[in-house]
Amino acid sequence: MDYLEIANSPVMWVCCAPGVIIVLFEAIKFMRLSRKAGKDMGIDPEVITRGVRAAAISSIGPSLAIVIGMLALIVCIGAPFAWFRLSFVGSVMYELMAANFAAMGVGTKLGAPDFGPLAFSAALWVMPLGALGWMIVGAALTHKLEFIRLKLAGGKIAFLPVLTSAAMLGVFAKMGSGELIAGGGRTIAFIIGLVCMIAFLRLADAINKKWIKEWSLGFSMLIGMFVAATFF
Repeated sequence: MDYLEIANSPVMWVCCAPGVIIVLFEAIKFMRLSRKAGKDMGIDPEVITRGVRAAAISSIGPSLAIVIGMLALIVCIGAPFAWFRLSFVGSVMYELMAANFAAMGVGTKLGAPDFGPLAFSAALWVMPLGALGWMIVGAALTHKLEFIRLKLAGGKIAFLPVLTSAAMLGVFAKMGSGELIAGGGRTIAFIIGLVCMIAFLRLADAINKKWIKEWSLGFSMLIGMFVAATFF
C-alpha cells in the first residue's frame, strides 16, 4: 500500500483536525480578549480596528511563503499532517528541516523516490517532538519576560518603547542580513522590498493616506518576490 494513501486518508484528516480547531479557537479568543482589554484601557475602537486590519494585511506576504512550503510538505507527507503542522507551529523552515532530518535518519531524503512508509512514520514523530523544546520554554518563561524587559531598561519606563523598537529592528536585521549577502534573486528581492517599503511610507506621508502604511509591508514583500522570481 502506498504510504500517501494513508497520509491523505480520512482518518488522518480526522486526527489532525482537532489541533487546527484548537488554534482557531485560541485566535478568536485572544482577539476578543484583546479588544475587550483595549476598550477597558480607553483605546478608541477605530484604532483597534485599524491595528487588526494592518496586522491582517501584513500577514499576506509571509503567508505566501508558508503556502509554498506547505505544498512541498503535502507532496511528501500528505495534506492533513502538513495542514496540521503549519497551523499549529507555522515555521515552514523548521517543518521542512525536521521532515528531511527524519528521512535522513532512515537512509533517504525528503522527496526522494525511496521516501516510503518508514520515512513518513519517522517524520510524523520527529516534526512534533522537535518542536516541544520551544513550547516548554515558552510556557515556563513567558510570564518572566516583562520582568526581564524592565531589568534591561534599567527600571526606566520611558526607555521601554526604545528597547522594544530596537529589538524589532534587530529581529528584522537578523532575518534580512542573510538574504542581503546570499546573492542572486534573494538579494534582489530584499533590496526591491526595502526600496518599495521606503517609497510606500514616504508616499503615505506625502498624500496623508494612512491605509498605504497598513498595506506597505505586504505590498513590498509581494513586489520583491515577484520581481526576483520573474527576472532573476
